[in-house]
Amino acid sequence: MRAKVYLVLFLLLMVLAGTTYLCSETMRISEVVVLGCVEQDPAKVAELAQITNDLSVFKLKFKEIAARVEKDPYFDVESVRYIFPDKVRVTVKEHLASAYIVGTGSVYILDEEGKVLEKDFTIGDRELPVVEGITLPFEPETGKLLETAFPEEQADAANRQCAALSAVLAELRKQDALYMISEVNVAEVSDITMETVSGYSVALGNFDEMESKIRWYRGVEPILISEGYSAGIITVSTGDSASFLPVNTQNNAETEPEG
Repeated sequence: MRAKVYLVLFLLLMVLAGTTYLCSETMRISEVVVLGCVEQDPAKVAELAQITNDLSVFKLKFKEIAARVEKDPYFDVESVRYIFPDKVRVTVKEHLASAYIVGTGSVYILDEEGKVLEKDFTIGDRELPVVEGITLPFEPETGKLLETAFPEEQADAANRQCAALSAVLAELRKQDALYMISEVNVAEVSDITMETVSGYSVALGNFDEMESKIRWYRGVEPILISEGYSAGIITVSTGDSASFLPVNTQNNAETEPEG
C-alpha cells in the first residue's frame, strides 16, 4: 500500500514538473506595451527593457526590467505588469526636455525640474530656452539634479537659482510657451528675466505667482506685435498687470497695452 502511495506521488510530481516545463517553453512574451511616452519613442523603452520574444513569462524579473529602463535619465518607471497571456506592460513617466544650459565645453539638456537629461557639445535644433545666470563650477552628472553640481559653500544660492528656474520652466511648459522663449536668466532670483524669440525682454521679478506672470506675458506679446512694436521690455513682475517700455524710449513712461 505504501509503495502505491509513493508511486502516485512520484507520478504527480512528474506531471507537475512536465506541466511547468511545458508552460515555461510555450508561454513566451510576444509583445511589450509601453505607456507614458510623450516625446520619446516607446520603442526606446522596449529596447531598454530587454524583454526578448523568447523569454518565458516565468522568468520575468520586474525590478530588473525597471532598473534597466531607468538607466536612461529620460524615464522613471511607474510599473511593470504581466498581461495574460503573452504581454508585458511598462508604464513610464517621461522627463521632458525643457532647457539648455552651457557648461565648460559641453551643453546639457534639463527637464523642468532641473534634472540633467543629456550631454552634448552643441545646442541642438530643439525649440528650448537657454539658461543664463548660472555658472557651473564643474560638469553636472546626467540623471542628477543640476543643483548637485555645486559645492557646499554655493549650495544655498544654487538651490534658490534652481528653484527659480524650475518655477519658470514648469509654467512655460504648462502654458505651452517654451518655444516662445530664447533665454531665461536667473542670475538674480528676485529679478528674473527672459528674452523672447520675437525680440522682447520680459521682467518677471521674483519667482512667485509665475502662472499669472506667464499668462500676462502671453496675452500682451501678440498685441504688441500687432501694434508694430519690434522690441522692448514687458514687465509682469506684479503678477496682476503688464506694462511695456519700447526700445530707445527710456525717458518715456511705460504704457499698459490694452487686452
